[in-house]
Amino acid sequence: MVLLDGSLIRTRRRTGTENRKNYSGKQERHGLLVIALTDDKGRLVWVSAVRPGRTSEITRAATTN
Repeated sequence: MVLLDGSLIRTRRRTGTENRKNYSGKQERHGLLVIALTDDKGRLVWVSAVRPGRTSEITRAATTN
């Protein structure tokens, strides 16, 4: 059994269009998304690379290699 969880790491809002991809409408804040997999005992199995905050957790999990 593997447990999947996504966390939004809050970042400061910067000006310009480049930072818009870091805005999470779900949590209404700017940040970067990280996905983690653990086993049933809570031991860390895998951590994803950081992605823009607007990426949904399920989309990120489905596109991870």
